[in-house]
Amino acid sequence: MRRFFVIGLTLVLATSPSLAGTAEPTRTLNEHSFMQSMVVPAPFAVSSFSTLTGGGLAFDVKTPFIDLEGEEIGTLEGDVAFMALGFAYQQRFGSWFAARAAFLGGARIGVEEQSVLAQGVTSTYSFTVGGIARILQTDKVILSGSLDFSQTSVVGLDPYGFARRIIEDGLEDDNDLVQSGGVYSGALSVLAGWAPLPWLGINGYIEGSRGEFTDADTETTLGGGLAAGVDFKNLGVIPIGVQLLTRSTAVTSGGADLASRSWVYGLGLFYTGWDDFSISVETTMNTFERRGGGDNFESFMGTINLTYWP
Repeated sequence: MRRFFVIGLTLVLATSPSLAGTAEPTRTLNEHSFMQSMVVPAPFAVSSFSTLTGGGLAFDVKTPFIDLEGEEIGTLEGDVAFMALGFAYQQRFGSWFAARAAFLGGARIGVEEQSVLAQGVTSTYSFTVGGIARILQTDKVILSGSLDFSQTSVVGLDPYGFARRIIEDGLEDDNDLVQSGGVYSGALSVLAGWAPLPWLGINGYIEGSRGEFTDADTETTLGGGLAAGVDFKNLGVIPIGVQLLTRSTAVTSGGADLASRSWVYGLGLFYTGWDDFSISVETTMNTFERRGGGDNFESFMGTINLTYWP
């Protein structure tokens, strides 16, 4: 983790203002103002404040039942509902760098008796601090690098695990119905944006991250995403933007999540009539590849997003 920090900090802070240029930072290239997705991050070192509110459902989530010998004896299947609330603030310093901080909270609960037993009730919250630096920019292209560090805490009500531990170990003092844990992680990203036409903007990113769990487990992930947005305002029609997006993340080593790989496909609808304020609705379909094999499971989520650029 420390080596990851040193390498990432060196790469991001080594970005020189002479290479990035001294032009006033903006989210506009070739007369196209890029839309702020909550799934695929934007490559701009500008000041902004964003909020996210949403919820969704995960369908047919299967949880295996394990006997005392470690053999799977059956599964419980059910739907899980979840919600999310987030805030993010980014502050520009100079013409090429911006620092940022974010908070994201969420909760999930089974919507049927069997899924409540298998999945319990879980709440998560994470704090992130970091920065983004503009590496180079032309009239149509921008390239940036970012480095972020997060602390995520998880608190869950685990009735199935509680009962299983009683069967295995008896009534031990450290067997709690409420379980908690967390992870500390760092993420290094390269982000790019391209506006070939005033009404079309394409941006994407690639990211590597490493996390350390409170139980000493570690996880390394690689991921990336791509978004393409069309602003009908620049076509002389209406101030509405439509954005198609996709994202994928793979756990390359370690990890304790149910999924070893995930894919996200989404659609965003944006109001683009204001230069300094955006309101949007994003819907996403998420597919998760279950760790250790078995059927994939899917979730659908919708969010309402607000962004202000002072």
